[in-house]
Amino acid sequence: MLSSIKPNITPYLETLRWVVVSALFVCPFVKADESTTASTANIENHAEKTAIPEGRAAVNFYHDKSISADDKEKLRLPSKAVPYPVAPVERPRPLLEIGDPFLGNGPIRPGIKSPTGEMLQPWFLLYGTFRSAFQNFDNGNRNTVEWVNRLDLNGNLNFSGTERLLFSMRPLDSQSGRYTGYNSIHNNDGWQEDFNANLTKLYFEGDIGEIFPGLDPTDSHTYDIGFSIGRQRLQLQDGILANDIVDMVGITRNSLAFDGLSNLRITGLYGWNNINRGNNTLTNNNHEHSANLFGLEAEADTALNNTLSLDLLYVNDNQDKNAWYVGAASTQRFGWLNSTFRVNASIPEGKGSPTVGGGVLLLSQLSTTLPGSDNLVYFNTFWDIGRFTSAARSPDQGGPLANLGILYGPVGMGRYGVPLGKAINNTVGTAIGYQMFLDGIDSQLIFEIGGRTSTQRDKDESAIGFGARYQHTLGTHHVLRLDSFVADQESTGVNYGVRTEWMFTF
Repeated sequence: MLSSIKPNITPYLETLRWVVVSALFVCPFVKADESTTASTANIENHAEKTAIPEGRAAVNFYHDKSISADDKEKLRLPSKAVPYPVAPVERPRPLLEIGDPFLGNGPIRPGIKSPTGEMLQPWFLLYGTFRSAFQNFDNGNRNTVEWVNRLDLNGNLNFSGTERLLFSMRPLDSQSGRYTGYNSIHNNDGWQEDFNANLTKLYFEGDIGEIFPGLDPTDSHTYDIGFSIGRQRLQLQDGILANDIVDMVGITRNSLAFDGLSNLRITGLYGWNNINRGNNTLTNNNHEHSANLFGLEAEADTALNNTLSLDLLYVNDNQDKNAWYVGAASTQRFGWLNSTFRVNASIPEGKGSPTVGGGVLLLSQLSTTLPGSDNLVYFNTFWDIGRFTSAARSPDQGGPLANLGILYGPVGMGRYGVPLGKAINNTVGTAIGYQMFLDGIDSQLIFEIGGRTSTQRDKDESAIGFGARYQHTLGTHHVLRLDSFVADQESTGVNYGVRTEWMFTF
């Protein structure tokens, strides 16, 4: 009987099997953790004793062991210069260059390691543009004939590929319209001069992640933050919302990616001096306001194949009205049609002032390239509801519509006016143009017709004009430019202008 009784050992076998399986899985993990901890400590100790190589030696230090020596040698950069398989082009030579030549070739000079670990390769450029023009402008009330000159001189001190100090000067003229040259106004001929040593720009810009590379040696964190501080140009919404040279500081976070956004850039800024408010339509606007400017701007490339921008500004002014400024835009392509749509608004606190108005400016820009050529046709329109004013605008930048067309943009020299550049309060308008390219890209010719009218019945501000511009390059440093227009405005009658300009870049 006892021999016929067989004990039931199945539960014990199941328990033993689970113990063995658990041991097989758990023990390797424990072993791996221990070995990982040990290897990590060894790597840290080895890193403290081993200097990471730089330059060509890094090719041997960081290598894929699976690649054979022959294949590795094929991937190595050549030591000899290989001639470019096209005709050489003379590089543009600036007025002065110290350090590695601008757009030059050959070996790069060794850098200097800063206390923060950044490699510095300083070089300096002095470059600029000289413009000289004979121009005649008749606004219906006054005829101006003048010879004007302008010199934009820039100095660029690069410390590295991301850090630089830049300064600019205009020693022959100023933003308010004074210039060096000769004029004839109502038979009052005379020599004019505005020699000065004022700095129009002076700012430093850089990248925190590059200045302090030790913060993120593997470049896997978010320390790539750009910044700039000093007197610099603030241009938002293609110059509509703001186009001024302001003392300010800006901090930018670039290359942010989210669902539906391939690249997002966000900038915060603060300006404290040299802020010109209004639309340059009033004589009392050309002075600096004791104001503080706070701003937040963002631009993103989206999955809808367009670029969106959104800007928000607030100006606190001790001598004028405080105001909010908002701008939004979308740029995209619909098949053969290029398009940009913008909405800008100025919202004063209270009733506003002569230089701070409340209004909304709508803008549409459409263009296309004609089949079989590089010639361009554009059709731009605007509608100002109320009295939109820019947050900050330099006196020589014209009104908010300066980039709508050649009939709305200033030449930036002397007293040559803007053909259709009067106040845009409660108006609608358009600019239709045709741009031809001649001799490749060496010459271009633009014909434009534009008009504007008031949306209020009791206003006589309608105008229509025709303008033309021809530009031709002479060599690599010279440009010849011819401008002319004729316009008929209800308030002043027939206006006209003609000018010839020579520009020399160095």
